[in-house]
Amino acid sequence: MADLVFNPTFRHTDYVDNRDRVQAGGPNGFNARFRALAADLTTLHDVVTDVNTALVALGQGPGPVQQTLTLSPALAPVAGSGAWVQDTAGFASRSGPLTSLAGVQSVSLPHGARMASFHTLGQNSGTGTLRVSLMRSRLLSTVAPAERLARVTGDTNPFDLNAPVDPNNAVVDTVQFRYFVLATLDGAAAGDTVTLSGFQVLYTA
Repeated sequence: MADLVFNPTFRHTDYVDNRDRVQAGGPNGFNARFRALAADLTTLHDVVTDVNTALVALGQGPGPVQQTLTLSPALAPVAGSGAWVQDTAGFASRSGPLTSLAGVQSVSLPHGARMASFHTLGQNSGTGTLRVSLMRSRLLSTVAPAERLARVTGDTNPFDLNAPVDPNNAVVDTVQFRYFVLATLDGAAAGDTVTLSGFQVLYTA
């Protein structure tokens, strides 16, 4: 924004008693002087308006910005299911020849953010069903079922998949909910290669 400057144009010339005749017209008359004052006041009004607009914009700050939360797989085992394991490269894969496994991982998002999509990368060389979901569950309830916000199915090798987040539940509410990734594999063959290399949540905040 350009500098906001007010340069008055009116310059008062004193009247002298018993010499100047007070009059309406002429270059030194009341009309010319009042018109000059009015012009300066109009300019000053415009400058004050620009200053107010700039101050309001500063108070509001920047609008929402799209951001990406990237997570390396760190899937905790689920009771009653085979576990994912992490290797030194940060990939999650199945432990041994297990054909079914499940794991969960916490997702920390800022309260009030609006989620847009869920992105998952990995590989699945076989015909097993690999599902990776972005979930939420209520903090104050142990009986309410978890809700799925987005899910990808990794049925290609390799896969790089995006899924939109349910718009009805896209606003992050950390007061009432916890958020996590759930990754399950079912029906894999013993020789299949199944790995997860990363998760991303795109959101605006």
